Amino acid sequence: MKHIFVSLVIALISSIQLHSQFGSQNSGGPLTPEWAAYDVKFYNINLNINPDKQTINGWVGITAEAVSNMKEFVLDLDDRYRVTKIAWDSPIEYKELSFKHENGKIKIQLPEEVVNGKSFTIKIYYNGKPRVAENPPWDDGFIWSKTKSGEHWIGVTCQGGGADTWWPCKDHPSDEPDSALLNWTVPRNLICASNGKLRYILDNKEGTKTFSWFVSTPINNYGISIHAAPYDTIQYNYTSVTGEGIPVTIWVLPENIEKARAHCPEFLDHLRFYEELLGPYPFRADKYGVAETPYLGMEHQTIIANGYGYRDDQFGFDWLHHHELGHEWWGNMVTAKDWSDFWIHEATCGYMQTLYIEDKLENANPSAFMMNWKLWKNEQPIAPRKEMTSNEAYTNDMYSKGAYVLHTLRYYLGDEVFRKVLRRWAYPDPEMEKVTDGSQCRFATTDEFLEIAEKVSGSELDWFWEVYFRQASLPVLKAEIKNDVLYLEWKIENDLSFSVPVEVKFGNEVVKVEMREGAGSVNIPEEVEPVIDPDKWITMADVEIKI
Repeated sequence: MKHIFVSLVIALISSIQLHSQFGSQNSGGPLTPEWAAYDVKFYNINLNINPDKQTINGWVGITAEAVSNMKEFVLDLDDRYRVTKIAWDSPIEYKELSFKHENGKIKIQLPEEVVNGKSFTIKIYYNGKPRVAENPPWDDGFIWSKTKSGEHWIGVTCQGGGADTWWPCKDHPSDEPDSALLNWTVPRNLICASNGKLRYILDNKEGTKTFSWFVSTPINNYGISIHAAPYDTIQYNYTSVTGEGIPVTIWVLPENIEKARAHCPEFLDHLRFYEELLGPYPFRADKYGVAETPYLGMEHQTIIANGYGYRDDQFGFDWLHHHELGHEWWGNMVTAKDWSDFWIHEATCGYMQTLYIEDKLENANPSAFMMNWKLWKNEQPIAPRKEMTSNEAYTNDMYSKGAYVLHTLRYYLGDEVFRKVLRRWAYPDPEMEKVTDGSQCRFATTDEFLEIAEKVSGSELDWFWEVYFRQASLPVLKAEIKNDVLYLEWKIENDLSFSVPVEVKFGNEVVKVEMREGAGSVNIPEEVEPVIDPDKWITMADVEIKI
């Protein structure tokens, strides 16, 4: 059983290494004055997707509010597209604007100075041949695949390179629209699943259909996506922990429908686990959806991509779906304000699987599972104190070391307190668990997590954060035996304070050694060899005992 789990973790970490080499563009980075000048309120995306020619064309409307006086409006869009027209769209005036599109930026000259606090709408008309993702989802672009019957099967991924790989936007994680309207036109034989709630389907004369979806809450740019294929659907009526009904729809290729019907009730079990642990599913006003995809997976908001094949691993659960569903809380509702905090999305979702395995399996040892995450390289901090791009932020450690640090935090705080911390991190105020209007969504930082953990636990934890999140090197535990006494001492780079207690096993007895001021000791019973940190709770370098 264990070797199967190891293989899954290795596969995930290998994918991360690929993910750190995003293809077409970078995303995020320092918030430039041009980005900081406005706040996006609404995206209106209207695209005709032609899989035969592998092209897209249409327009995107962007409604924003000026945060400072501005004469120029700057957006991001891959240079492979041809921008044909940009217009100022207001109830009073519709006017074409002058612009330059180069180096991945569209610089638009506004018809007048837009003063702080004023809202405005710009429409960008464009067309082109999108980048093809060669290794999705770890490479950005469109996926033009075919089903077994030869029909088109379309997808798109853009987490690392940014949504500007296929539509014009403000390509920074710190700004999300309050809502979005998504109109996708595809060949008539295809069904298009997307984010939010379906408004209508329009049958067009030219052999196409337009699927209109509305997202009623804030959404990450990279979370906006399309899934188009000759789908069948499986529908469930799921009752949330709040008592509200949530529509759950699975979009499935026809050849896999029976396999999916047998497998997908497990998805509801995953949903129940997360709701009981973290609080209600955040997007109850829209839906929960899963679409079968020609790539492994991605956390597109309310329409999770799942290409794992409707199967369980050796532990009896679909780890891919479980991980991507977790992003509805960690990533889609609670969103990293900068890529430097992106461990919040990935490490936290990774550790949710350990909790699920522990809760689901009898006699499970969570620390044994966590040992398989010890693949870190310690090349940079999990959460550096600087603004970062996606390429700079993505490392193995963001996933594996981050998850293990949460494991150590659970050990230090205790299981009950740790689970309370998780819930308040998801929903800082219990009243937030009741709302569905988008106010439940927020940006988060590593420092905010510290504040919540300290408030819930009643403990000062800044030293823990400084060692584990803000520096790359691991704590080193020095151990020495003298006169039947085991002496332990923490050695931390830059001589930082560190006082995580250490468990030591003597035969069948486990003693917790307090490490006040970074050191502690314990008497060794006769003829018993001590085992340090027997359950492997602590994120640290390998221990050597000096005798």
